[in-house]
Amino acid sequence: MVELKKQQQQKESSNWWWFDRLSLSNSNQKRSTWLQSTLSDLDEKTKAMLKLIEEDGDTFSQRAEMYYKKRPELISMVEEFYRTHRSLAERYEQFKSESGTRLITPWASPLSMTKCRPEKLMSLSSMEKSYDIYSETYDTEELEESDIEDPEPEEVQYNKEMVKKEAPSGDDGNSQVIKLMEEVEKLREENRTQKEQLMEKDEEKRDVIRQLSLGMDLLRDENAELRKRVIKDSSAKRQNHFEVNKLDVFWRRPLN
Repeated sequence: MVELKKQQQQKESSNWWWFDRLSLSNSNQKRSTWLQSTLSDLDEKTKAMLKLIEEDGDTFSQRAEMYYKKRPELISMVEEFYRTHRSLAERYEQFKSESGTRLITPWASPLSMTKCRPEKLMSLSSMEKSYDIYSETYDTEELEESDIEDPEPEEVQYNKEMVKKEAPSGDDGNSQVIKLMEEVEKLREENRTQKEQLMEKDEEKRDVIRQLSLGMDLLRDENAELRKRVIKDSSAKRQNHFEVNKLDVFWRRPLN
């Protein structure tokens, strides 16, 4: 009994960060529905991983058996956490660079903003889903600084002033966009050219196959004709040989 209590205390001391999440959750009550569901899913996955790690057997053989049985499941969970964290870092960095470019080029037309809006929303929604999994590890001040969905009026005013100051550098952003569009168009043109070349090569291969098929048909017909001639010649030779034998027998027969 005492040993079980000691083990329980050791588990609680090693997992202090897990129990400390409750105080962090209570300190920040203003959350959206999807954030709460994401954090709940994170809690369930973390609880499952801790359960796999902390479960132990009575003997060494039992512990070894449990280890080898649960090892693939634990590796799968760690892999999922790794992919989520990596996606979070990449999308957060991409979002920071895109938000900076958007601030530098304020005179973009409404049509271009409308065209880009669905792609932005898709990237934002996927980034928010992965970002909130690890949002508890970031400081509250950093979250407030990076919050772009619902900016405060003072922050909007500050962004406008910042855009006015950095307006001359907007030409560089526009030139980069134009260069990217030209590169995309160039790649599309190269793709079309390569497709046309492949189609021409395929047509040439089809012509070669048709010619080879025609040649094979001619060879088959010629082979069949030669076989007929060989059979005809062999039968004629046998007939001539039979007639020669008959004449030879006739002339060798004694006259009475």
